[in-house]
Amino acid sequence: MHVTPELGLKFHTGIVICEISSMALATRNSRFGSTEGIQIHLSLGFLIRFMFIVYGEHHDRTHALKYTDIDYHVFSDAAHEVAAGGSPFDRHTYRYTPFLAWMLLPNVNLHFLFGKLMFSFLDCVASKLIYQILLIDGQTKLTALRCSFLWLYNPLVIGVSTRGSAESVMAVLVLITVYMLKLRFSLLAGLFYGISVHFKLYPIIYCIPLYMSLTNDSHSDSLIKRVLPNYTKMRLVIGATFSFFGLTGLGFVLYGEQYIEEAFLYHLSRTDTRHNFSIYFYLLYIAADYHIPGLNVATFGPQLILLIALGYKFCHRQDVPFAMFTQTVAFVTFNKVVTSQYFLWYLLLLPLVVPRLVMTKQKAVILTVLWVAAQASWLLPAYLLEFHAVNAFIPLWLESIAFFCCNVGVLMALLSSYTPHQLVHHHSSRKNR
Repeated sequence: MHVTPELGLKFHTGIVICEISSMALATRNSRFGSTEGIQIHLSLGFLIRFMFIVYGEHHDRTHALKYTDIDYHVFSDAAHEVAAGGSPFDRHTYRYTPFLAWMLLPNVNLHFLFGKLMFSFLDCVASKLIYQILLIDGQTKLTALRCSFLWLYNPLVIGVSTRGSAESVMAVLVLITVYMLKLRFSLLAGLFYGISVHFKLYPIIYCIPLYMSLTNDSHSDSLIKRVLPNYTKMRLVIGATFSFFGLTGLGFVLYGEQYIEEAFLYHLSRTDTRHNFSIYFYLLYIAADYHIPGLNVATFGPQLILLIALGYKFCHRQDVPFAMFTQTVAFVTFNKVVTSQYFLWYLLLLPLVVPRLVMTKQKAVILTVLWVAAQASWLLPAYLLEFHAVNAFIPLWLESIAFFCCNVGVLMALLSSYTPHQLVHHHSSRKNR
């Protein structure tokens, strides 16, 4: 998905206001902390999305710059190919699992807006899963509800889903994996984890904390104990292997090598030289016509080291959401390609870790404003370059560096503000004494 600078600015600048207002709404009436309260908000969240979908139809008919994302047309065209008995990969630039095109067959047989409605509904399912996971973690209903608002009422999330991006499918799959892990259903957690990796490769980065969190002695710091398999770990591995290779194998049987090339190999070798948020974009742009030995290793090396370190550092069962969150922030920040949809990958996990962050409201607001402002300042040279053909590559690259530094700074602030499970357990034990 490509968010244009104009639309991106509208979504990003509304995040802080929307989140503050949703927090205030939750404290207005105590019944919003009940199960009835979450149902009311889920209905309201879907209604808001429905209104955006209706507006999007009007906008597309009356404006040259379309509201509907180009990816949604790609999905729908692929569904047309499947409905006609062909391959979804016959649609140029369709590089997703074939089963996404199958899911959107109602776009062809029922109504073109079916996919947007489904993605919006899944947004609400994701919010309910956030609520349930936090309740399992021992949070109050009011705290769980407030945290679910960070996804349900987030303008960026609303915009992405109602424009037709399928990120909500991944959101639900990742959250169900965490939910099943919290319930200690390791086989089901593995099944959903394998499905999520099949649908989009990036959740593979979560394998270390998911696997190591199932160590029998959860308080052990021994690397050997963390790595050695046990019955629970093997159930996770078997579930993930079965679902990933089952779906991938079925896709290969149906669509052959074209499926493997488009859905997997393309993403592994992708080098996007268009302007994007990545600090590496300008390097890749000027090096597009040259072969620089070791460039991929140089860009992927820091990313891999951080993923392993963060995954191992927070591999306790109760700390897994924070491990996944920090891994995702590091993965996106250090990636060679960074678009607005990538931000949803860690915004999804943010509500799960907020209750364990110890910081003042002022600090939280400052970090949020800095994060939004860094994106907004990037959008100006991006707009001049894309819509007015102004040679703004150098200013855009400098803004990318500033955005990179902002993300690293925010990540460091969150790491220093997080209260690990072991520390919470230690304090509670001392109080009991």
